[in-house]
Amino acid sequence: MNNTIEFEVIGIAEVIKRNKLMVPPNQREYSWLKDTQVKDLLFDINNAIRNPNQPYFLGTIVLTRGKNDMLEIADGQQRLATTTMILASIRDWYKAHGDYIMVQSIENDFLFTIDRKDREKISKLTLNLDDNEYFRNTVIETKKTEQKKVRRSHKLIAQAFYSINDYIKNIEKSNGIINTNQILNDWIDYLSQKANIVKLVVSDAENAFMMFETLNDRGLKTSQVDLVKNHLFKISDNRLNEAQRLWSSMRSAVETVTEGYDDIIMDFLRGACCIISGLTTKKEVMKKVQEKTPSKSESIKIMTLLEELSKDYAAILNPDHQKWNDYNVSVRKSIQAINLFGVSQIRPLMLAIARFFNKENTASSFKKIVAWSVRFMVLGLRGGRLDEGYSKLAHAIFNGKIKNTKDLKIESERIIIKDTEFKKSFETLNVRIAKLARYYLRSLETTARNEQDPEFIPSDEPTINLEHIMPDSLGDGWKHINSEDFDTYFSRIGNLALLQAQKNLKIGNKSFKEKCKTYKNSTYLLTSQLYDITDWNIDEIENRQKILAELAVKTWPL
Repeated sequence: MNNTIEFEVIGIAEVIKRNKLMVPPNQREYSWLKDTQVKDLLFDINNAIRNPNQPYFLGTIVLTRGKNDMLEIADGQQRLATTTMILASIRDWYKAHGDYIMVQSIENDFLFTIDRKDREKISKLTLNLDDNEYFRNTVIETKKTEQKKVRRSHKLIAQAFYSINDYIKNIEKSNGIINTNQILNDWIDYLSQKANIVKLVVSDAENAFMMFETLNDRGLKTSQVDLVKNHLFKISDNRLNEAQRLWSSMRSAVETVTEGYDDIIMDFLRGACCIISGLTTKKEVMKKVQEKTPSKSESIKIMTLLEELSKDYAAILNPDHQKWNDYNVSVRKSIQAINLFGVSQIRPLMLAIARFFNKENTASSFKKIVAWSVRFMVLGLRGGRLDEGYSKLAHAIFNGKIKNTKDLKIESERIIIKDTEFKKSFETLNVRIAKLARYYLRSLETTARNEQDPEFIPSDEPTINLEHIMPDSLGDGWKHINSEDFDTYFSRIGNLALLQAQKNLKIGNKSFKEKCKTYKNSTYLLTSQLYDITDWNIDEIENRQKILAELAVKTWPL
């Protein structure tokens, strides 16, 4: 058995340029999600490219030698496929703007190679049997061919590619065509020269497996958290005992939130760095800590601040934390709502507010954060815009530029969603997560009744079900709804209502006229109002949703 291992640090796009790459036929399919891994990659590259002298490390890719000069991908498919999508999307942008020299350059370098023997154009990257045809026809080819999405991976490929296309459109929107031309060219250079991977080429699949296991061996892996801790301890010198005490106290406070030690500590460290230094990705935590700790006195100073912040971090994730005993009850209710949303980008800002604002301003600011979070969720905004915006606000609080809720509102004008945009998005809102739909409707109900604090989760909320007025199974009473309209409007919030659980079980998929008898007697105002509608159709869903959108602006005010 040939045990030769080839090792090279190289730009990820350069790997694609120099080689014919193939995912083995039976290896798993494409699996990256557009709102997490894909957007994170785009944001990381865009952020890193602002510092052109700093390389960006994308990890290790393990390849094995196959037939006909092919390199088979043992580990790294998702990164290579997504990078290829980025290059294809850039190619498509140049094509749309008539720059065919750039189109030809990108295709020749990164997307295709020519098999001279068969006079055939071959993709530089070939995915597995399930994904390759869809990937080639919808991403790689200049002229796209409509393909039916028969697998989950096809949907993920489509979503990832659309997300990348939208990202590039936003670059053009922000910078204009001429500047975007240069920006995208810079992206190509960066992916080729600075977005580095460690390329390992081994002789066969057995060696690839052994290499993969070694790289992921828990016994040999040092975490980012350990690296940060070791650096701080080393710099502390003869104050090591003090440093160890502060670190232990910090760790104990954060660990009260969850058992996932490294993950939660890393989230905390990133949030703290955002406060101290401005926008920080997880990959930049070590660098930011090093910059702030040139001496043992600075090391102890930073660790003291981290220890103080850790207690507030535990508090912003736990509405029952003792810190809130002397605060207005609205603080606990705000944290309950934010926990329900599952948003994490807001944490650096919440942490800064909890640490540096007084009790009154903490309560009023947290209440605003609930409204901001809902508005961002309704528009489907996550990732870069929020990370950068919230980090700037958190850093401004740390620096003393923002001292209270009034200052915070003024400084947030650049990122928050205005009423007109929020209302327009709410008019077409689909909600597929039941707990969020119940929260939205319960809050809108509170506003409709002119009651106080509609944005909070009611503490005495009875057991309620989410009623789909147009049901998930269309019986005889729903023949006027076609399948296309059903797919579009089934999860629209205008098609949703609240019902007590027992009543919801009884009406099932009955006709609208039969359901109205139950709606009439509902204790929920927005549900009982359905009785006044003659028939339920697409127009009624849209009309009701416009009414709910008007209420939404009042429910989650700026």
